[in-house]
Amino acid sequence: MHISDLPHEILSDILLRATKANEAEGESYTYGLTQAPLPLQTSKLSKYVRGPLTGESLRWDATNAIRQVCNQWHDWALGYNLEHVLERTWRGSERWAELTVRRRKYSIYELIDKPSGYAVYRDPYGSLKSTDRLFASLPSAASHVRRLWFNGLYAAETDKLILSIIANCTQLQYLSVPWTILRRATAQEWVDLLNVGTAGRTPLHSLELNAVCLSKDQATALELDTTSNPLKDPRVDFSSLKRLKIFGNTLHKPVCDTDLKLIARTATKLECLDITNLSTITVAGMLALVKASSETLQVLEHSPRSDDGFYHPHPGRLETGEHICELLANLPQMRDLSISVPSMCAELFSNHEVKWAGELQVRATDLCNCKKGTEGEKLQAALSAARTLMAAKRRMHHELSTEVFFAGCIFEPEKRLVHGDFAIAELRSGGRWPLDAQSSTLGPYGQSGTYGKDEGLWDAISEEEYLHAVGKGWVAL
Repeated sequence: MHISDLPHEILSDILLRATKANEAEGESYTYGLTQAPLPLQTSKLSKYVRGPLTGESLRWDATNAIRQVCNQWHDWALGYNLEHVLERTWRGSERWAELTVRRRKYSIYELIDKPSGYAVYRDPYGSLKSTDRLFASLPSAASHVRRLWFNGLYAAETDKLILSIIANCTQLQYLSVPWTILRRATAQEWVDLLNVGTAGRTPLHSLELNAVCLSKDQATALELDTTSNPLKDPRVDFSSLKRLKIFGNTLHKPVCDTDLKLIARTATKLECLDITNLSTITVAGMLALVKASSETLQVLEHSPRSDDGFYHPHPGRLETGEHICELLANLPQMRDLSISVPSMCAELFSNHEVKWAGELQVRATDLCNCKKGTEGEKLQAALSAARTLMAAKRRMHHELSTEVFFAGCIFEPEKRLVHGDFAIAELRSGGRWPLDAQSSTLGPYGQSGTYGKDEGLWDAISEEEYLHAVGKGWVAL
């Protein structure tokens, strides 16, 4: 029997093992030269190992021989190499002319005792343009792509190239793009991007929008762009999307609540919603998507961030005065929850039938006014309800740990500990409190402490002692 007559699964496993062996034995680094001499200078150049090769370069080299055997093996190698395509902007716009781009010739290059070279301009978007040309000319190659990831590309020129590449990838499932695509792409381009109901194309499964603060020229160009919001077009359909992630803060046409409310009109089957490291989306925008996908949502994270460490931007408020705790506690499929809310109470932990597992994080600014009582009593009731929920999950052989971020402190209900900086409270008590404080391993950045910032060391005290200080007025909630 010829090897190509083997079942596809067995042949694929053989080729994969051969590829992994080639990766282990192949070149895994690149060469570089020290700074090129200026005109009329004769300074000596030194050769050095610049750094490791990227994963995609290693995979391409490892399948070089396999691609040349036959059409069947060539197609397998293309699928292996092009399943995940990562495009980055070129860091530095020049290269050294004498350095070979053929890594198989490195053994010859190592014999050169006195290397020479000069700087040559390199198009920072050259790789992106080459990918666009390849996929446009070879649709069969583009059909192998399952995930596209673009990083550091925020210009109008690159947005057009990105959209062109996406249009050629008919089986694309996972996409990570700059948020500028949302501002510059037309409604028709978004229809093609999402691929809902398009014959011969796979609907998009996962979408990530990444934002950064732009340079002055790029920011000005984006602000002057007059493309209308494509999300307002009823043809733009997110009904097949399972995962949506929005990451990164920006000052330039950021993703906001209005965008999420428009997406929520059709995004009814989300399983994962991740809104991290940005302050332009409030709890109102987040809840619009939560309500739209309430029957399917399994993972939810809403984590505003700031440069001030622990003290995150305010998560916003609901104009309707809706009770968020009751809504979150009754999501039937919710499994992984890390949430920032304007207020919380014991109702958040009242449903013992929830599927929550792993680590539960709740970041709250205030306490709900749904029940009467002092602030200390409301906080105590919430922490007690959290302990009861964890005990109920443990009886069902499910592990659930809880952290509550509130009033500048981190509460661990299971350990009955409160972590924070209590220096001001100690002064208010005239040195009489706290009675029993121990050094804390936590800090303004949670488990990672202070990240070396000058924010002082935290102490850990018992929950009972903390609530006592609240009653005395030494600690303000």
